[in-house]
Amino acid sequence: MVAPTLPATVIALVIIGAALPPVVPFRVLGLFPFQGHSHNIMSKSLMEGLADRGHEVVMLSSLPLMKPRANYTDLSLAAQLPPVINTMTYDQLANAHGLQLPVWFGEAWGASWCRTVFESQHFQDIMKGKYGKFDVVFTEVFASDCWAVVPFKLNVPLISLDSQPDHPWMHDRVGAINNPSYLFSTNVYHVGPMNLWQRARNTYQLLAAQYLFKVHIQDPSDEVVREFFGADTPPISEMLRSTSLVMINGHVSFTLARPLPPNTLEVGGLHLKNRRPDRSSAPLESELPELSRWMDGAERGVILMALGSIVTSSSLPKPAVQAFLDAFAALGPHYRVVWKYEADDIADSLPPNVRIASWLPQFDVLAHPKTVLFVGHAGLMGSSEAMFLGVPLVCIPMFSDQPFNAALFEYKGISVTLDHRRDLNKDTILAVLRKILDTDKYRSRSREIAALFSDRPRSAMDEAVWWTEYVVRHRGARHLRPLGADLPLYQYLLLDVAAVVLAVGIVTLVLAWLLTSAALRALQAALRSRGNKRKND
Repeated sequence: MVAPTLPATVIALVIIGAALPPVVPFRVLGLFPFQGHSHNIMSKSLMEGLADRGHEVVMLSSLPLMKPRANYTDLSLAAQLPPVINTMTYDQLANAHGLQLPVWFGEAWGASWCRTVFESQHFQDIMKGKYGKFDVVFTEVFASDCWAVVPFKLNVPLISLDSQPDHPWMHDRVGAINNPSYLFSTNVYHVGPMNLWQRARNTYQLLAAQYLFKVHIQDPSDEVVREFFGADTPPISEMLRSTSLVMINGHVSFTLARPLPPNTLEVGGLHLKNRRPDRSSAPLESELPELSRWMDGAERGVILMALGSIVTSSSLPKPAVQAFLDAFAALGPHYRVVWKYEADDIADSLPPNVRIASWLPQFDVLAHPKTVLFVGHAGLMGSSEAMFLGVPLVCIPMFSDQPFNAALFEYKGISVTLDHRRDLNKDTILAVLRKILDTDKYRSRSREIAALFSDRPRSAMDEAVWWTEYVVRHRGARHLRPLGADLPLYQYLLLDVAAVVLAVGIVTLVLAWLLTSAALRALQAALRSRGNKRKND
């Protein structure tokens, strides 16, 4: 085949460029006050992606960028809302899950959280127009949705990010189907076909979570919104109905297939930006050359252990820490372990095949060709990095959505779960490590998931940026909202139709019974009359 000449190549590029819609820079306001690092990874990634595209971003958050960048203005709330990074202990969070979460969220990130942000100078400057006009506002689906008042007051489209695939209170705003007969509440730690009891429990958990969210978070937040913006301000739930788009941290490769309306977009892997799933030691070699060379020397592979950005490994019970060290040592020198451990209390007692560090470039360690296993907490950000690279998991879920994620990853065949309440002993840990390391099925399945993860028309970042530009071009995306999103529940579930059908059926049966009874009485009367006549004759 003859290579195209330079003029032909240039002409082709010009034609392709002309076919693409022009990108007109617009102004983005990101409202992401939550202090959790993992949540901010997703929001920051998208805001940076929009800035790279030439759009002007103003970001209100508790975790500003480490370095300034073009087209990106950071408004920091760190003084009012200290970041939640490596500040929680195992004891504080080990049982914070299930229906306790809406109550806990309400105390920490409900009405008082909204008040703190509303009172901040940066927020007031935004509302006064100090930072100019905006074309779109981003918020997060997580705790209070009081930020929905901002796009309402500024009269601009609202797009929300959800760091999970499925917060129970996400569905109403976009009209997403949430049928508990087969779609799982994240408060139920089971994935797979459900029996009657499991479906009943799943339904209860879903309805209870929505109710507790309303009572402990949304209703108190409504009062704060009216206090700051006037008594005539609509309820938050009503303002959320103007949501143009929700981008969720999911992808069918590692979550479950489900019907989603056009205004709900799967962008799982958004924080990976446009990385490729290449297993290379080059990035780690440039950052931590000594560690990279140490990993190169692992004959059978390297295990990475990291419990995320909120819970510290060093806060695990001491017997559990020792159990991990003993299990790692029992693997022998052919395996090496890199552990994100935030203290130096075990530095003098480490087995020869274990290294600890208070900070690690997690993705680059996972991408190292020698990495064969990731021991983590089942958080979606770190787990999706491992899945993107085809690395199997051992999950130690502790709080929030982590137990459900762990069950999901087991269902997908890429993980084994360690229960932090009963399994953190040497024998169990070692057995689980051996189960994954000594069999090929987990590695094989992880490679399959990685292939599915990457096989999409365009990257999650390109998808998110394109749809953001789409919403701005059309000044909102109300046309993407299903009609069912605005139906009363009795109409949505066809309860009125069922009632009419039932009523008609009952009336029909009653009429049939009455007519049949009348006919039988008439027949009986006729028969008696004929019998009497014969007797008289």
